[in-house]
Amino acid sequence: MRQILLILIGVLFLFSCENKKAKPVFYDTSDSELTSMDLDVNYYSSGDVVSVPFREEGGIKFVNVSVNGVGLEMIFDTGCSSTLISLAEAEYLAKKGLLTKEDYLGNVQSYIADGSVSENMKFNLKEVVIDGKILCRDVVATVSANNNAPLLLGNEVLNRTASYTIDNENKSIIFKLK
Repeated sequence: MRQILLILIGVLFLFSCENKKAKPVFYDTSDSELTSMDLDVNYYSSGDVVSVPFREEGGIKFVNVSVNGVGLEMIFDTGCSSTLISLAEAEYLAKKGLLTKEDYLGNVQSYIADGSVSENMKFNLKEVVIDGKILCRDVVATVSANNNAPLLLGNEVLNRTASYTIDNENKSIIFKLK
């Protein structure tokens, strides 16, 4: 009888320690209404601090981002005024129905770091989520005609937070929310 009780307690213990994924925690940077995606999440408040890990390669910092529900790795680029995706990502999102002609905002001239100018398209990205934590709605993004263009998380998103600091020792970016 005692052995059965110990086995039962052991089984209950195993199930209670089951690896459960933590719910994502979002900070909505807009005043728009909640969507069905938002119903079962916790929210950060203004002034809260959120830590986001980065991967570094060749001095370039990469962060995990979800664009309209599709996971991507983007370069954390404080020198880029907008968010940039390549034509390949835009076509993929369009094929999935996650980027539509209603999201098209026209063309824009983009000034490249080398001084050149290129004409690109602008699209509205309904949701950009940084590391499953920071939700930014209605992000105006540039779509490069170059399929090999790097994916850049720029100031159009970064300026939606009060501040950010880079902790190189712990490989994380610390955002303070507005």
